[in-house]
Amino acid sequence: MQSNRKVMVTRRRRRRTREQKPKYFIYLGYMLLGIVALILAGIMFMFLSAVGGAYALYDSFAQQLPDPTAIETEQEDFETTKIYDRTGQVLLYELFDPYRGDRSYVKLNEIPEFCREATITLEDKTFYDNFGFDPEGIGRAFWQNLQGGQVQGGSSITQQLIKNILIDEEERTQLSYTRKIKELILAVEITRRFDKDQILEWYFNTNSYFNLAY
Repeated sequence: MQSNRKVMVTRRRRRRTREQKPKYFIYLGYMLLGIVALILAGIMFMFLSAVGGAYALYDSFAQQLPDPTAIETEQEDFETTKIYDRTGQVLLYELFDPYRGDRSYVKLNEIPEFCREATITLEDKTFYDNFGFDPEGIGRAFWQNLQGGQVQGGSSITQQLIKNILIDEEERTQLSYTRKIKELILAVEITRRFDKDQILEWYFNTNSYFNLAY
């Protein structure tokens, strides 16, 4: 009898042990899920904080910048002033800045295709695909500057146009990250508002090739 009781007790203990093991693993699984959930929540919080901070910085700079649409009207200052007779057909006189030369506005379709392609290849190879700036070019220039190499700007065609038109003259020659951030924000806004061909046309008409050549 005692032997049978011992067998029954042993069986009950084994049964309890088997019943407790699944509960242990269930609790362990819940703990792991809770830890993973906390980690994911922390990552999401940091991501949202970074996005919020970036947006706040963007908005802070954007409010202090010139109106992006002003780039459309500012083009007039880069062309030679022409005075016509009252019919508007006969050119009487031209007024031009001796430091800028005699200049006439040229439409994009009047510029040779090889000139357009060469400029895009050299200055901004992703021009028609980017959002106004070239992340690869900016990253490469930043890394080069950190290593103490030749200072590079990494500016896209749109950024160069903005520097020529919307950035104050005394600020254009400054090597500052503040100016680069301004150019980047304006580049995004202008790309959002205007066609790429229009931006390229403005660039050709305002970018100096030195020695009064535009």
